[in-house]
Amino acid sequence: MGWAAVFFMISTSSAAMMSFNDCVEFMNKSNPELLAAESNLRAQEESASGAYSAYFPSLNASLGASTSDPKANIDPKYTSALTLSYNLFSGLRDRSKIRQAEASLTLAQANLDSIRAKTSASLRQSFAQYLYAKENISLTQTIRERRAQNERLVRAQYEAGRENQGSYLLSKSLLEQAEYEHRVARDQFVISTQNLAHVIGIDSLDLEAGGEIPQETPPQSAKAEDLLLLTPVHRIQVGKIKLAESNNELSRSGFLPSLDLTGSLNYSGAQPTVSQNKQVLGGLTLTIPLFSGLSTFRDYRNTRESITASAQNRTAAEFDALTQIRQNLYSFQQSIQKLKVDLTILDAATIRATIARKRYNTGLLAFEQWDIIESDLINRQKNALSSKRDRVIAESNYRQTLGLGDQP
Repeated sequence: MGWAAVFFMISTSSAAMMSFNDCVEFMNKSNPELLAAESNLRAQEESASGAYSAYFPSLNASLGASTSDPKANIDPKYTSALTLSYNLFSGLRDRSKIRQAEASLTLAQANLDSIRAKTSASLRQSFAQYLYAKENISLTQTIRERRAQNERLVRAQYEAGRENQGSYLLSKSLLEQAEYEHRVARDQFVISTQNLAHVIGIDSLDLEAGGEIPQETPPQSAKAEDLLLLTPVHRIQVGKIKLAESNNELSRSGFLPSLDLTGSLNYSGAQPTVSQNKQVLGGLTLTIPLFSGLSTFRDYRNTRESITASAQNRTAAEFDALTQIRQNLYSFQQSIQKLKVDLTILDAATIRATIARKRYNTGLLAFEQWDIIESDLINRQKNALSSKRDRVIAESNYRQTLGLGDQP
């Protein structure tokens, strides 16, 4: 980890508030899986560029000196050579290697997009869980205070002889339950803080985050088949087929001849620079493969079957991906609608509970009916908070399916 990351860890350890974009920026600089995928992509880019070197000639120089007997007074013999070689036809081997490199580059890019989408989804979900846990502490505190008020109200009614002992004991136990849930919420907040810190690469529980997660609206009329073409799964499978086809083409080149052009300028003798010691050579070499112990034939059949296997794997993988796209898209759309419904019902439950409290206090509503309304309000508050979190999680799953990652 570089000095910038160390400085960032020191600054966050002092509980500085981090936004979602801050977390994205740091995660993209420190996540080891993401950094490894980026390095692999750069390596494949170099390999793809290097594959074209086969289309260029090669030039080599050599120098040498030798003597038959160092003790004899014999001048050493010097040699020098400048050799130029150029492959005119390689049985399509060079073209196959270029296609291999390009297919590997496609796979590396798709793999990077897949990992970036995976880490982004983990960050979004961890951030959403963190915000949920933080708001849940406030909610359970509010519920505890409400249950305490209810307990005091019922106790006063019981002591005045207008309420039975069972109602009072129930209100008291509901207060104890609210205190327990508040403690659980505090513990969950510690766990969610640790999980968020782990995702972005900070080993500290002093992390403090806040703000909103960017949200999108799901497409309403998009076809899953069209969305599939955008996914890393599709591009990975296409890249594997192209790689298998290039391997097959490379194995087929073993049946074809190769033609090489060579030329050299040589000097040899005690005085290599003398013109009579100069030798200029040039020629064409045609190499025809006749028999390789059937290894070339076996390699060809092997790579041909690999193409078939890759095509079948693509069908299976894209079928699963298509199902996942539909499922996550529907879940995303449903989560938005559910959040709207839960918020609307919460507003109604809040007004209903306010009215019920006043009616119970004046003796116009029985405890059993009032308790149902109070419990319903608390459940609606919990549901609305959970729906808010679940909407973010549903969107993150949808984005991961399509291979969408967050950039700093």
